[in-house]
Amino acid sequence: MIEMLTVERWLRYDARHPAPTFFARPAWALALAESVAGLEALPIALEVQGVRCIVPAMRSAAHLGQRDVIASPLGAYGCVLLESGGAAAPLLARAAIERIGRAVDALRFITYPLAPQPQPIGASVEHRTTAAIDCRDGFDAVLARMRGVTRRMAGQSERRGVICERAEPGYASVDRYYTLYAAAAQTWGYTRPPIARAVFDALARRAGPDAELWFARADGRDAAGALVLYGASELFVWTTAMDRAAAPLRPTNALHLALLRHACARTIPWYNLGASAGLPGVARFKRDLGAREFAYAEYVLRSPVFALYERASRGLRALVRGGG
Repeated sequence: MIEMLTVERWLRYDARHPAPTFFARPAWALALAESVAGLEALPIALEVQGVRCIVPAMRSAAHLGQRDVIASPLGAYGCVLLESGGAAAPLLARAAIERIGRAVDALRFITYPLAPQPQPIGASVEHRTTAAIDCRDGFDAVLARMRGVTRRMAGQSERRGVICERAEPGYASVDRYYTLYAAAAQTWGYTRPPIARAVFDALARRAGPDAELWFARADGRDAAGALVLYGASELFVWTTAMDRAAAPLRPTNALHLALLRHACARTIPWYNLGASAGLPGVARFKRDLGAREFAYAEYVLRSPVFALYERASRGLRALVRGGG
């Protein structure tokens, strides 16, 4: 039996058993439901092989009434959780994903890369990789695995007066960060930032201490910033931004060093830097920090009716673009 949990029950569950990744926690779904049109929180409970599981997900209203379930939007991770706490083993997770996939028109599930991978049968698949740093052996071990020149640049940044600090919660800090982020987005080639301000504001309302803004400051100004999100097993560096004029001071190096020190002090196992698809320079920077790559995938299970609907939609869009 598949059951839709109330948000209140999901919040109570999360207070007892926070998911390994922030993206499988209620704050993420509730923030997106507030800030992105057409998304609704949809925590699912079901029994698989005699075990009760919870699958954090969202419902999309973008497909003309089709039951389109996403775990999780904006390219973020999904996770099958045990009702008793912790992530489900791969075979159990696979069975849960397949069960939900049979009950809806479409299920889009992005696996959590820092855990064993479920591989649902009958799904289309898009392979991806993320970069993460193992913090389980402590900060000294993290430093030892970092490329020497990267470590020295971070030290030089600190000696040149760059100070890294966690911002006070609230919209004033969001204002500071979004100013950096919007300016940086222009240097990345965007006409407007890829993530809307409303998402950052909603996270400030919903996430509490599980979302933090950090800044690297030089000469009294914000030189770089990062928004980090906490799950039970990771600190995820979701977005970063730098003032290009401050680049010679290497504030991003100093910021990552401060965040790694912070993650180790909190005994957080993983420092997740996210994917770098199509950005070889970014991927190289992450490797220099000591990150290694982990494979994961987006799986999509579609009903025959939904597959037909998608083909028809693509054909209609092609016709409109062609002016026919």
